[in-house]
Amino acid sequence: MSQLLKNIPSEVSKYLKSMDSYDDPCFMLINLEKDITPFIDMIETEVDSEKPYDKTSIQLTEKLYFISLDCTYETMFNILAKLRKGMNKLNMNIHISVFRHNCLGEPEQTFLWCGMLLNEVKEEFGGNSGHKVNDFQDRQNWPGIKKYMA
Repeated sequence: MSQLLKNIPSEVSKYLKSMDSYDDPCFMLINLEKDITPFIDMIETEVDSEKPYDKTSIQLTEKLYFISLDCTYETMFNILAKLRKGMNKLNMNIHISVFRHNCLGEPEQTFLWCGMLLNEVKEEFGGNSGHKVNDFQDRQNWPGIKKYMA
């Protein structure tokens, strides 16, 4: 699990329990080097500009934000590009992990995997902006889940 998350926050847990058995949203964790609160409107505007089918957003900590998006992988990559560009204009480093939930699995597990992926992003990119995506809908680039299953 991400070093940023010790367990699943109760608000996220409630959301995950509310998901239908056929839902396959992308879980996105966004981490900033500063308090994220002043940037939430910008983040939400950039996400909404790509018109996802559905969205749930929850601020987890001062520096960590969770968004669940029902969208295509193409839409997700457009959102990632906009978020990075927006934060780069503000000279702000942003770390993002995206993990698509497979409706055959447990959403709580997918959320934890998204946290693990965010930790990988922070380790790999350090003081620079970066993101990683694990989305089975993007067949050409899907890294699989084997390393998360251990």
